[in-house]
Amino acid sequence: MEIILRTDVPNLGRQGDIVTVKPGYARNYLIPKSLAMPVTKGARRQIEFERAALDRKLATQRDLHQALADKIDEKSFTVAAKAGDTGRLYGSVSENEIVTLLDEVCDIQIERNQVRLDDNIKQVGVYHVPIRFQEGIEPQIKLWVVPEGEEAVGLPEDAPRPQLFVGGHQSLDVAKAHAEELLSEEGAAEAFTEAVRAAGEPVEGEAEEMADDEADDAETADADKSGDDETAAEPEVAEPVAEDVAEDDTGDSAEKTD
Repeated sequence: MEIILRTDVPNLGRQGDIVTVKPGYARNYLIPKSLAMPVTKGARRQIEFERAALDRKLATQRDLHQALADKIDEKSFTVAAKAGDTGRLYGSVSENEIVTLLDEVCDIQIERNQVRLDDNIKQVGVYHVPIRFQEGIEPQIKLWVVPEGEEAVGLPEDAPRPQLFVGGHQSLDVAKAHAEELLSEEGAAEAFTEAVRAAGEPVEGEAEEMADDEADDAETADADKSGDDETAAEPEVAEPVAEDVAEDDTGDSAEKTD
């Protein structure tokens, strides 16, 4: 199926390109996401107009993009992540982490689709990641991915200390620091606790307290059940009504004999 790309799509083409894809890919993904449109005369005119406007915009931004590219080209960044003995990450490093690094370290804001990753990074190592600003301006950053807890092992002297942590207790430390920036010291502990819960980690002291409460509830329930059983087992004591009646009858008989 032939379609016209409405925007740049990695490994497929640039905005305005006419490409052939499988019908399901076009109808179920590209067209609903407004990444492409079916080929028609009206669509051709529309995309030509949009592409001309984009080219004019990029021409005015070219100097700015080149300056940003020069700033980050071959610049090193380091991410620490939880990893197994083989170096495989428990999570992964995606476009989101690289967008965050450029924003926090270099004060450069980009979109996820400008990060040219073929796949998420799932292994410890060093990677060269292209960042696309526009055609002809595509610098590469050097990304060191190191195991959490061994951040300095194997890093060259010119590699920075970890600037971002992916998963693990360090991410909770970041959450606490963020909470302390937003709240007073009195509220920071509560905010940190909520951050721990949101991360799915156990809160210190809460697990033991819950276990104690459950044990107390179980003990109380056993005691109540035992009391009910003892009450049910006690025989009922009959009132001595019959005996009194018998005594009265005996007395009446004696009086009649006299």
